[in-house]
Amino acid sequence: MYRRLEVRKDGFGFCYQGSWIAITVNDEAVIIAEEVSYEVAVGSQFSKIRLIIKGGKVFVESPLGSSELADPSQIIDNIKKVNEESIKDKNKELYEKIKKHLKY
Repeated sequence: MYRRLEVRKDGFGFCYQGSWIAITVNDEAVIIAEEVSYEVAVGSQFSKIRLIIKGGKVFVESPLGSSELADPSQIIDNIKKVNEESIKDKNKELYEKIKKHLKY
């Protein structure tokens, strides 16, 4: 799934097909978005199309609207796997927040 995983205070990220994918976790949700870079340094920017995980449900959010995914099981299962294998021992607070949002 990923080549290099980086655990941060507020989430984690990994490289996927040449793009950096950032998973940010806050009190409201888990947000999955591609980090977008520009030729002029403006800091971290994220794509406007995102996956939002709240209460065990996954939503696609875009400028055209928001919609719940009918079968998000693969996304949820992969985040659970990363949470258990890579985050649990490195950042307990982040681990617990992810568990809360994924409802497991």
